Amino acid sequence: MSTDTVVEAVRDSLSARAVAATDPHVTVGGRAVLVSCRHPDEGDLAGVAHRPPSDGDVAGIDGSVEHLVQRATDAPPGSVARAVGLATLNALSEPDVEWLVGDPMAALDATVETVATVGLFRPAFRKFGDVSVRVVERDAKRIDPESLPERVPTTLFAPAEADAAFADADVCFITGSTLVYGGIDAYLTAATAAAVPLVVVVGATASLLPTPLFDRGVDLVAGARVRDVDRVRERIAAGDCGTALHDAGLQKVYTAADATLPGLQLPTERPNTDL
Repeated sequence: MSTDTVVEAVRDSLSARAVAATDPHVTVGGRAVLVSCRHPDEGDLAGVAHRPPSDGDVAGIDGSVEHLVQRATDAPPGSVARAVGLATLNALSEPDVEWLVGDPMAALDATVETVATVGLFRPAFRKFGDVSVRVVERDAKRIDPESLPERVPTTLFAPAEADAAFADADVCFITGSTLVYGGIDAYLTAATAAAVPLVVVVGATASLLPTPLFDRGVDLVAGARVRDVDRVRERIAAGDCGTALHDAGLQKVYTAADATLPGLQLPTERPNTDL
């Protein structure tokens, strides 16, 4: 069974916290999942993740927090159970991450000419400005090139073509959904081989301990912090994702391996820590 080493490292780092945590509450929506729990020292914790379109398979999403954490590595790639496991890791990671408020996809500076992405970030196209975009997609054939914005020159690549997509790119954005489907290790290896100056793992699914990603050459992790558990849970149950969840209390945040990053002009506001 395919398991990425970065997820294993996060799981192992959080194993003691997972054992101590109680009261897991899992919400599976049509496009996202949320897991909340309680820790005797850290209080109430919550995390979200992308929900894969897996025909309603919701087996293996109950049990203790310790059991849910194991699903992040033991459940099949692309399953709801793996997504729930990752959301649990995100919840348990929250006390240890020094998040800053911001969206790196909206912070590209004028020096950036070529952006590579793993995953098609359609809402981000309006933020990219005058750049060319190379998109690596698991199923590139399902994307109609005519549906992409004309003002942003876009080339589609299959996963096996990641080396070509990353070559000479100024920035590489890798979707956190690769943690659900598997493959992030391979993409990070390709980004390192291509010497991409700035590598960002982005998305609510990537809201976990960043050190294993930093150790693999990632420069910035851009995730999401649950600011209002009840409202986010309600919107996830209703089938929302993306902007609708951010409007409901899912805050875009990031943490960087270094204070100075090429190609980005990021804010430095720290989030309010009160839930």
